[in-house]
Amino acid sequence: MKTKHLYLPFLIAICVAIACGGNEDKKVTTPAVVVADPDDSVTSEAFDTALSAEFIDTFSTLAFSTYAKKQSTSFDWSRFRMEHSYSDSQLLVTNYKPHNRFYETYGRFIKYSPDSSMFIDMDSYHVGMQKNEKGQWQGTQLEADTEVSLVNLKTGKKTRILFGGPEVSVEDALWLDKENFAIMGIENQDSVGRVAAIWKFNIPTNTFFVYELRDSTVARRLTGYWRKERLKGIMIN
Repeated sequence: MKTKHLYLPFLIAICVAIACGGNEDKKVTTPAVVVADPDDSVTSEAFDTALSAEFIDTFSTLAFSTYAKKQSTSFDWSRFRMEHSYSDSQLLVTNYKPHNRFYETYGRFIKYSPDSSMFIDMDSYHVGMQKNEKGQWQGTQLEADTEVSLVNLKTGKKTRILFGGPEVSVEDALWLDKENFAIMGIENQDSVGRVAAIWKFNIPTNTFFVYELRDSTVARRLTGYWRKERLKGIMIN
């Protein structure tokens, strides 16, 4: 079921009439709200709302969270606000055929779902890895672009979830439950510059909820966590 954007024109008119008591000079604005159908599995979320306490507690368990707070004392999960949401029924889906050494190479970096039927792959598209003559893992950045994929081991399908150019940096990801996961990263917004972002994704509906922390200083200090910490031990050229 697709999430619907409802702007509620009649409700706005009623609110204006009640609140203003006929005063035509006073303006009332109502933020757009993403409202899911009753049988939809996406929780309704309003724009400009913060992450829930439950999600903050979950994010706070990440090594990325510890790193972020060390890099910037102004970093706080409660500062993120939902900026927009959208459903995408045209995500690229392909057959999943990993190369023979995929799991040996990337297995420790992929993120498995709670039941291990799916996993998130953040690295294989843009970072090649192999052992050198000393048995040490070395990495080569293959692409300036970044891709995050969701692999369904039951169906044998891979879905491209995110794809971005050099201005996008994917730092980490985690599962919230068996149907929802979040990707943390940095992107560039034309109006405000670099921002820290969370792409929260609902699998059954292909719906994204995008939260941002619009602080370019924080974003700059968090950029490159994936290289410095998440892939620590891999010498990347």
